[in-house]
Amino acid sequence: MNTKYARTRSSTPTASDLTTAVEAFVASGGVIAVIPEGETAGLATPSSARTQPAEEHRLELAGKVQQLKYLAAKGAGFTALQYSLRMNKRDVRRLATENGVTINLSQPLRTPSREALDDATDIDDVVAGHAMHYSALGYTASEIARILDLSLRQVLGIGKAYRFEFRQRQESDKR
Repeated sequence: MNTKYARTRSSTPTASDLTTAVEAFVASGGVIAVIPEGETAGLATPSSARTQPAEEHRLELAGKVQQLKYLAAKGAGFTALQYSLRMNKRDVRRLATENGVTINLSQPLRTPSREALDDATDIDDVVAGHAMHYSALGYTASEIARILDLSLRQVLGIGKAYRFEFRQRQESDKR
């Protein structure tokens, strides 16, 4: 059974209690604003109280812009920027466009070397003969590429052009 008890005051506050409470509030550093007649409390608030959160917001935004520029210069993507700035993707994009910051969407991991772009047709018969010799000795294609200072693609191209296969490393060979 739920019994509800009403809260009752033992005594009603008097004017002297209110005066004592106000004096204690002012003594502890409190400030009481006097509202002119005809205005409401919302309109009569001091302007410094309104500008303080706006000032903090402006400083926080300036810090985020600086961090955005720094991270974008290092090549950070949207996910890293969202995590670092604690903003969603739309807000990061808006902040970047407002401040002229370009965000790289993707970057290649490694640019291919010039040798890797060449075909196997550029390799002479002597190098192909060396590749076949090392293959007969039991070297894998990656080892032959490292020994002959070629790319793996070039070594495999040699095998295709000269019609022979390179040894593949198997599980039993990894001892």
